[in-house]
Amino acid sequence: MTQAPAPDRGARSRDAILDTAAELMSRYGYAATSISMISAECGLPPSSIYWHFGSKDGIYVAVLERARIELLAALPPVEVPGADVAQRLDAFLAEVEDAFRRHPHGLKLLLGLGMVQQDASAAAVAEVHHYRDALVVWARDALSAVFGLDDRPEVADELARFTLRLASGTAVARWFEPGVVLETRPLRVALLALAAHHNAPARGSSGGGALSCGVADGEYGE
Repeated sequence: MTQAPAPDRGARSRDAILDTAAELMSRYGYAATSISMISAECGLPPSSIYWHFGSKDGIYVAVLERARIELLAALPPVEVPGADVAQRLDAFLAEVEDAFRRHPHGLKLLLGLGMVQQDASAAAVAEVHHYRDALVVWARDALSAVFGLDDRPEVADELARFTLRLASGTAVARWFEPGVVLETRPLRVALLALAAHHNAPARGSSGGGALSCGVADGEYGE
């Protein structure tokens, strides 16, 4: 049987280490995940892990970098489909919910505060901030399209940061309750209320004028 070329074997080994490290670090955290744990789970000797990454911190940074690249590449376009605010907001929240469902480990790593610990390096923390900054830009542009806020970027930025704070809280909750999901229904009500507070125009909606948060109309009732 023909052996795979050495570069291919090396790439497969590197990916196997990253897959295992991402799983363990998202489950136990950075500090509690050791090189020996990663070695035992992926079946590769510690020497191979050190050869590829140099240290546990090197693995951590590589895991964060890969998660950041994959998650940002998976983000949908900021032009949210829909004939009015309600339809566009529903489409936006469905996209956010889908990202949480499809990328549970990466989101725990990049949004969960449990991973940003005092013993994490500056490079690791920089990866987290790089990802969060990119997420803010995406969410701000998407919510600007949802609510028609091209001329009010400060309101779109507030809505985006509110959304990501809730998403971060959900990611943190997954450290304690792995089955926790992002609750988009209360997020929808909160975003509508926050937009209404800022007199955000409902451009493209059937009624026009300022937004109504919809709570009085039973949108959040049983």
